[in-house]
Amino acid sequence: MIKSLLKIGLLIVVGLLGYNYFFGTAEEKAQSREIVGKATDLGRDAWNLLKSERVKLQEGKYDDAIQKLEGLYADLSARAEDLRDSEALRELGKLSERRAELEEMLKRDGGELSEAAKRQLDDLTADTEELMNEMEAKGQPSPPQ
Repeated sequence: MIKSLLKIGLLIVVGLLGYNYFFGTAEEKAQSREIVGKATDLGRDAWNLLKSERVKLQEGKYDDAIQKLEGLYADLSARAEDLRDSEALRELGKLSERRAELEEMLKRDGGELSEAAKRQLDDLTADTEELMNEMEAKGQPSPPQ
């Protein structure tokens, strides 16, 4: 229902814009040309953004994220050892293996991650955050009763 209303609204706006662009008064034509110009600029800016992101991907944008995870895992391992938390250490080992697999995929694919690999990276960071929260909860002293 809402989708249909949005489509109808968009068609009305485009129709009015087109009508005013060709058949409107001088003021309406100027306003329509300005809107069309802004839309063109927006499209051009979006295209430039996509091109720059592609260049960043090719230059290793995700390499940095994966390297940061490696450093984070080292810190978390040290903390898990301090807490004597074997379960956290086991989980960190699994996360480190997943990170190494992603790093290997990144090298193999020439610095670009596929959509599936990007989802794996997102999942990996979410799982890492979850483990960090669990470790933080275990490291806190229990509240007084």
